[in-house]
Amino acid sequence: GARSNDRQTIQSIAVLPFANSSGDQSSEYLSDGITESIINSLSQLPRLRVMARATVFRYKGKEIDPGSIGRELQVDAVLTGRVLQQADNLVVQADLVNVNDGSELWGEHYTRKAVDVFAIQDEIAKQITDRLRLRLSGAEEKLVTKHYTENAEAYDLYLKGRFFQQKGTEEGLDKAIEYYLQAIERDP
Repeated sequence: GARSNDRQTIQSIAVLPFANSSGDQSSEYLSDGITESIINSLSQLPRLRVMARATVFRYKGKEIDPGSIGRELQVDAVLTGRVLQQADNLVVQADLVNVNDGSELWGEHYTRKAVDVFAIQDEIAKQITDRLRLRLSGAEEKLVTKHYTENAEAYDLYLKGRFFQQKGTEEGLDKAIEYYLQAIERDP
């Protein structure tokens, strides 16, 4: 009946390239990075078909109508967003649109200090994924449990640790362990 429609589980999604509203080309890596983080993050969800980066980046910089692109790509939902860098603040707007009827399923506005761009990128990708999980998988509890920490400081230390770990050097590894230990201290 009509009620089953709003319980509709989204099984496929396209994350369209987030628009860089800063009017500054040097911020471009930010909007692209956030888009890619979200694609990577979402593609780890079981039973969700996520359009590949190459597929969605064709639409970069074009005037985007989520409905028609969604139909073109044959997905249930489209995530659009914009990134604005103002002084030392980063403002990100993300919106999830139901391709079927054009309705907004979810929207969120984030303002963060732009000190640690990678932390912001990861955090926003993670929050969007967490919110989408509920929307996408009919709120399957199991999927929601992967919740890192409520402690922002611990999460920041964890990200720094991961950053150094990925350098693959011995010095990097020592630094990484140092940060991981600090993170655990903040939030066991």
